[in-house]
Amino acid sequence: MKTFDWTRLFTWPYKIYTQLLFWVIVFLLYILLKEYPQRMSGITLICLVFQETLELIIPCYSQNLLVLPFLKHRKWLVGFVIYAVQLVVLIELLPYFLNLIGLLFAKLFHITDVVTNWQEQHFAFTMVAFTVMASLAKVGMDRLIRDKEQKENELRHLKAQLNPHFLFNTLNNLYGLSVAESKKLPDLMLKLSDLLRYSLYDTNQHYVALQKEIEYLNNYVELERIRLSGNSDIELTFEGDTAERYIAPLLMIVFIENAFKHFSAAKGEKSFVHIRLAVNGDELHLKVQNSVDPGFAPILSAKRKGGLGLENARQRLNLIYPGQYQLKINKNQDIFETNLIVELT
Repeated sequence: MKTFDWTRLFTWPYKIYTQLLFWVIVFLLYILLKEYPQRMSGITLICLVFQETLELIIPCYSQNLLVLPFLKHRKWLVGFVIYAVQLVVLIELLPYFLNLIGLLFAKLFHITDVVTNWQEQHFAFTMVAFTVMASLAKVGMDRLIRDKEQKENELRHLKAQLNPHFLFNTLNNLYGLSVAESKKLPDLMLKLSDLLRYSLYDTNQHYVALQKEIEYLNNYVELERIRLSGNSDIELTFEGDTAERYIAPLLMIVFIENAFKHFSAAKGEKSFVHIRLAVNGDELHLKVQNSVDPGFAPILSAKRKGGLGLENARQRLNLIYPGQYQLKINKNQDIFETNLIVELT
């Protein structure tokens, strides 16, 4: 499912249409919400509302195009000088420009009751208020767009770290199998092809169908099952309905990769990796357990490298599902367990 990127509304050429739509809405709100004298109707009313809308538009754009760029670059003195000049020009000349608009309407549509005394209005307070509000709105919107772009850049960076990590492990498996049992290579290559197709063509979207993500995980587990040749107890179970359910791609593979990477067992015991997926209502539950050799003490540097994938996964969860997930990782004497609950879209 491709999500709507609202920031496109503020990029060229869409921002032209967005701003036109915004001012049309302002124009209509004036007509619908403001009370005008009954003598104001038809073209006369449209002329007055058009003048009032211009009273908003002109200071907003002059502020954001002429003054704000200097303030953004911390050129305070130049910015405030231009702002002061702008206020004087707007207060002194804008009323006459609006009068001219009224006279133009009167000449074109042969109406007489148009407003042509804008110089008698209190323009000083209005111009200060409009320019300040225009600056605050522009700065706030730019901040929202910048934060969103920053989050997307972070996500692309994290995904770029995940994919090579997975490929590195899979190619290692491929090499090991080619040396030991070459008859299993065709099936392995086919599943690897499916995995790469999914990674290349589907994971560029913000969300993918949950069913596709599960098929991807199933292919990965089957690859591991072939590689381990039945020497370990591997289980993957799923319960629930995946129809019309979507999830961020490659979100769960990290926890499963981690289980296969670090599983072990005490001498005489059979190692295992158990994966359980379940959809309950709007929640996806993932439980991954792997056996651990109680006598195994990991080398510190190796432990740090192994934690990179989990840290990336946690960062992605914070960016994509803020406040919408629970992640618990527990390690006791002989079992490492990960429990993840995500609110699905």
